Amino acid sequence: MTFWHHRSRNLDPICCAVLAWYLMGVAGAMVSADEPRVAVDQAAAEEASDVQASDVQVAVATTEQLIAEVRPSLVTIRVQGRDGDPLGIGTGFVIDGSGLIATNMHVIGEGRPFTVETSGGRNLPVISIEASDSANDLAIIRVDVGDDRLSALTLSQGEPPPQGKRVLAFGNPLGLQDSVVEGMVSAVREISGREMIQLAMPVQPGNSGGPVVDSQGSVLGIVNMKSAVDDNLGFAIPIDNLTPLRQKTNPITMDRWVRLSGLDESDWEIVLGGSWQQRGGVISASAPGNGFGGRSLCLSTAAVNDPPYDISVWVRLDDESGAAGIAFHSDGGDRHYGFYPSNGKMRLTCFLGPSVYSWQVLSDVQSKHYLAEQWNHLRVRVEEGRMKCYVNEHLVVESTDMQLTKGRIGIVKFRDTKPQFRRFSVGPDLASPPLSTAIADWIAGLGKGDVHASEIDQSRVDMLAARGDVVSRELRRRAVELEEEAQQMKNLAGDVLRAPLLAELGELFAEQPESEIDSSSRLVKGALLISAIENPQVDLAAYEAKLERMAREIAEDFGATIDEATDDEATDDEATDDEATDDEATDDERAKRRILDKYLFQENGFHGGRAEYYHPANSFLDRVIDDREGLPITLAILYIDLGRRLGLQIEGIGLPGHFVVKQVMESGEEQLIDVFDGGTELSDEAADALVQQFAGRAITPSDLQPQSDLDILTRVLNNLIGIATREQDIDAMLRRTDMFVTLHPDENRYRFMRAQLRAISGRTTRAREDLDELLRREPNGINGLPIRELKASLQPDLER
Repeated sequence: MTFWHHRSRNLDPICCAVLAWYLMGVAGAMVSADEPRVAVDQAAAEEASDVQASDVQVAVATTEQLIAEVRPSLVTIRVQGRDGDPLGIGTGFVIDGSGLIATNMHVIGEGRPFTVETSGGRNLPVISIEASDSANDLAIIRVDVGDDRLSALTLSQGEPPPQGKRVLAFGNPLGLQDSVVEGMVSAVREISGREMIQLAMPVQPGNSGGPVVDSQGSVLGIVNMKSAVDDNLGFAIPIDNLTPLRQKTNPITMDRWVRLSGLDESDWEIVLGGSWQQRGGVISASAPGNGFGGRSLCLSTAAVNDPPYDISVWVRLDDESGAAGIAFHSDGGDRHYGFYPSNGKMRLTCFLGPSVYSWQVLSDVQSKHYLAEQWNHLRVRVEEGRMKCYVNEHLVVESTDMQLTKGRIGIVKFRDTKPQFRRFSVGPDLASPPLSTAIADWIAGLGKGDVHASEIDQSRVDMLAARGDVVSRELRRRAVELEEEAQQMKNLAGDVLRAPLLAELGELFAEQPESEIDSSSRLVKGALLISAIENPQVDLAAYEAKLERMAREIAEDFGATIDEATDDEATDDEATDDEATDDEATDDERAKRRILDKYLFQENGFHGGRAEYYHPANSFLDRVIDDREGLPITLAILYIDLGRRLGLQIEGIGLPGHFVVKQVMESGEEQLIDVFDGGTELSDEAADALVQQFAGRAITPSDLQPQSDLDILTRVLNNLIGIATREQDIDAMLRRTDMFVTLHPDENRYRFMRAQLRAISGRTTRAREDLDELLRREPNGINGLPIRELKASLQPDLER
């Protein structure tokens, strides 16, 4: 089993809220251009009492037709920020079929890269910013339309629109593309020294730059801004303001426009796409390339001499699961070598083509010299017939692979990584001289003995500054080591705290005759120990006392309620004494269970955790008791325990995918109960339906066999291990696997998994102890588990 780390990407909560708001129809008059059936002219029709229904239908059809006619002329404009990230979205519209687009100046931003996409999804390359006017917030863009002309809108001429005129505005409000909103012109007034059309309609970010059209489809204005005090009030720039801009154009080509952070084309060539920028001597990449795996290269235009020579660069990754580093022997396309960090390892790869099937990983090694999330110095020494690859001046890879022997040099990135590079250089010998032994020993002693960073005087700082980069790097390495040591101390403190609880859990289920086991308390005791091992602050005695109190409260209701039920269900005089006794006993057991149901599910509100089913709290008995919410199996543990305390025989039934319980009466009668559904009694047909739902097959007698206490707790732990695995929470995976091995010491695969987790978390010696135990059981390995390989990989850490 292999473990890795990744960053989860969730939908922004604000985006979710906006989407829900939109789908629920709270957007008022806003309608999607994909759903033109909304009667946007109906309000106007209702104002005229003499308008007939047929007239309304004609108005609706006209509006639908108008939307269909305008939509092909709309474009979506997406702008990148200073660091290459998405900055915003706006709207534009075609004013000339040859490729002129009108929008707001603030939509495209000054000097920002942006893209233009038609409503049909066609990307239009931007040729130039044909004209711009910051004072009036207007811009005209020229795009390349190829052989196909665009559909242009008609621009209104003459007087400003009259007050009360019905209009439609088109745009991408809040990023919701191709939307339409209906309203009216409420006024034409001066705003900040400019004449503006005041609109009675909702205007949101993303509407900016969109056209405001009348019922004939003529553009009256360009949406400019929304009111700061009223969501149903916006403003548009009169379309007449666009005329002087068209008459006095001053085209600026797109490559000149995007002057911020651009790479110097005389120094660099981008291969396989991607977005590369340079600021203050730092080169960064912010988008996946077009190559397989998001590969993108930035190749230097500098000439490369014959070997030997060095290629050197400093690199920092934003995400250690990514990859970025040096490219060399490149043919300017898909073929090159790459030396780079990836997932914390240093990798040398020969890329012989466009797909992963033509890539050869020559070396992939872990190096303690690589500093995660820090600037790292990479250097490749190219010699005749040999390559040497260094990280922070430590040799990590040496190769004699000669499939590629010449070509260009540069930098490369993969996937969604957003790396930074600085000080790229090539030369005959770029190796940095090593630190003196005295300085190296002094740095290694920081944090130990009498050497403390807080006591360093200025003269020492000045002395170290003579080798600033190298010393700074080694100081950061020492800081990382101290942080790791501190984390190991924290881990050890937690392990010491949990050790007696784990021992108690193991003793609870140690092999012994069933007659000597207090089964009535073992299940709940084990469940509470699982909670306490997860969180040692759990007070076991307090929860055991609470369960005793709950049982007493239920028992207090038994007497009167059962007597009443017995009176109501008295048997006929003709029944035998034995039959009456059996029926009364069964009724008594059933009545007690129903009192238990009422206490838990009606009076105290215990319920199934449907809203957050996979929340870990649903699997811990202490949280289930506190929050009164849980999974079927944890609610069942509570139910079984209380039932046993009250003298009822309640068994756990592990149906596939859904845990239920079964009450067994002294008469032999049985009743399945779904505690996740408030204690609902399940018929045979209902139980079969559950199995069909979760397992896709009919129920079998084995599905109805009672689960032992150990079986139940094992299922709880498997649930918890699954949750931790999905969340990639190594610490939680280890705690829960530790409990599993404690309960099942002979489960080899779980012991091997624990060894892996111990190794990953730095518990190296204990990882080796697990591996040694597995090898003791079966010297040749167990079912193909790579035990010896893992043990060998731990040796460097053990030696250190």
